[in-house]
Amino acid sequence: MIAALFVLPTRGGNGGANSVIQEATALARMGCHIGITVQKKQLADFRNSYPELASTGIRLHSFGDTADLAKDLAAYDIVVATIYTSVALIAEAIASVKSRIKVAYYVQDYEPLFHEADTEAWRAARDSYRLIPGATLFAKTGWLQDIVEQNHGVRPEKVAPSIDHGIYYPDIAVPRGELKVAAMLRPSTPRRAPHRTIRVMARLAQELPSARFVVFGSDNAVLADMGVELPAGVENLGRLRRTEVPDLLRGSDIFIDCSDYQAFGRTGLEAMATGCVPVLPTFGGAHEYALHERNAYLVDSRSDQSFVDAVVAFDDLDPGYRAEMRREALSTAAGYSVTAAALSELALFQRILGQ
Repeated sequence: MIAALFVLPTRGGNGGANSVIQEATALARMGCHIGITVQKKQLADFRNSYPELASTGIRLHSFGDTADLAKDLAAYDIVVATIYTSVALIAEAIASVKSRIKVAYYVQDYEPLFHEADTEAWRAARDSYRLIPGATLFAKTGWLQDIVEQNHGVRPEKVAPSIDHGIYYPDIAVPRGELKVAAMLRPSTPRRAPHRTIRVMARLAQELPSARFVVFGSDNAVLADMGVELPAGVENLGRLRRTEVPDLLRGSDIFIDCSDYQAFGRTGLEAMATGCVPVLPTFGGAHEYALHERNAYLVDSRSDQSFVDAVVAFDDLDPGYRAEMRREALSTAAGYSVTAAALSELALFQRILGQ
């Protein structure tokens, strides 16, 4: 039986954490002994983000320092880093007890891009890929495999991506009248391009006055503190719970992701699973599932106009072809299951352990 501990120092609710939770849950359901450990200061928020964990069989740990983390390693065959900061924590914990536990690193983004070059955080992210000798890296897109290999000389293994079809599913009874356009707005994350998102939505609201435009991800007070002002004709739904996002996407025709790049673009694929056509940045890994003008739009994120043009093009389509794009989106998303992703990780863990 595989025993794996995922080190997840986060409050939860973000795409990377959601991936870990749903895939760890599937591994536990298959009979693996799975643990997740978070920082003690984040434990309450983490439990609130994932109340379903109590019934999954996953053992939830918490740590205050690396000595706490080291104590938990003895019960597991493999420890899995999930973000660059967790790699350093694992390295220190292993060194303190001279553990022989196998180490894997779930590379979910290229994290040196999160920070200004030559800063302490940038150096920590850069060094994480080779910090632990013998660690096995794995990722879910060829783009991530390539960028890590080109910059660090180590190529991650490939695993399958996943989306949770338990909450991301279509509702074919949703009436399709006026166009509804949704976008995520997170001003605290610069690479998600909040100001570009606002500019694009403002221009679309002027260009398509009969359409409805909504954003989600941040409360109005947070937007105000960050100097982000909503344009006329754009409604903010604020922070949505993980189970509320699918409801919004099911009732939307287009989801716009104005990010500089996407290592994978989880929300774009989740939108497709609800029958909502995404507009995604062409830079990154979205090419693995997005086919331009077939099930999605792939555009140059350096150009606001490219996003506007894509939405206008969709609005101008014959209703029959819009419906065909939605069907293609649904068909594509149906191929990405949590079970398939968990099986690919299980196979990787078995290879690491020589099973």
